[in-house]
Order: sequence, then C-alpha cells, then structure tokens
Amino acid sequence: MSLLSRSTSRALPPLLVALLALSACVNGQPPAPPLPPLQKAPPLTAADATFAQTLNDMNMTQIALGQAAQTHAARSDLAALGGTIAKDLTANQATLTKLVAPHALTLTAKPSTAGQKTINRYKTLHGPAFDRSYVRYLSHENTRMKPVLDAEIAGSKNPDLVKLATDTKTALATYATQVK
Repeated sequence: MSLLSRSTSRALPPLLVALLALSACVNGQPPAPPLPPLQKAPPLTAADATFAQTLNDMNMTQIALGQAAQTHAARSDLAALGGTIAKDLTANQATLTKLVAPHALTLTAKPSTAGQKTINRYKTLHGPAFDRSYVRYLSHENTRMKPVLDAEIAGSKNPDLVKLATDTKTALATYATQVK
C-alpha cells in the first residue's frame, strides 16, 4: 500500500463519522420545547355549585319547552323563538357541563320534579293557550333567574362561570324582549 492510500484510509472513517453526525443535525428536528404546566380549573365554591345546579335545571326545562314551542305554538314567532332557545341553551348546557367536569360536581341529566311538571303541563297545551302560557313562563323565568345570575356575576371568583352567567342573562333578556 502506498503512503497516500494508508493515510486516506485512516482519515476516512473519522471524516465519515463527522459527516454523519452533521447530517443528523441538519436533517433532524430540534427537540420540542417543554410543555407549560397544567393549569388547574378555578375552584368551585358552594355558591358556584348551587348556581350550576340551578342553571342546569333551568336549561333542561327551557330546552324541553323550546322544543315543544316549535310544534305547539300558534304564533310562528314563538315557534321560531322556541327553536332558538332550545339551540342556544343546548350550547349553554354543553358549556356548563364542560366547566364543572373537572370538579366533583355531577349535573342531573333531567329536569327537577317542578321542571318536569311544567314540561308535562305545556305538552298538553296547543295553539293560543300554549302561546299565552309560554309568554308568561318566559317572563316569569327571566324574573326568577335575574337575581340568581346577578349574584353569580357579582360574587363568583370563577371567571368562566361569570362569563356563562353574563351570557345567559343577556340571552334571557333578549328572549323576553322578543315575546312582547
């Protein structure tokens, strides 16, 4: 072997190793940044839990009545409003369920006894009788829920529940103005 080929054969392996190492750096991806620490959900107070249960019952009852309004109302504006209420409060219910999921709070899957009694009564009404009762119910429910929503907005430290209460209050006020 010649001197040139001997030195080339000794220099070639370290050179190949260096080139492979460099190509791994160029073709490889940089390491992923560390994940941010998990944020804990804001704690629910007893008042927040009571609010969540009250809102859950209102949502369940109004969703069922909104669905009934679509087929039982004589006025087309009430039938359309019932559909809007059912759709909006279904989304509201999904948000509420998502907010309380990290906590040890289970929302009921059906309305309270009083809510179910109201739903059953409205299922027997049709036409103008349904319309009169439904308008009164929406007005009464807006009046009943306003202080509950205001208390949650003013007293809760959970910003997600405060936003939900504010959005619900706005929605109920909008529904009340549409039925006059």
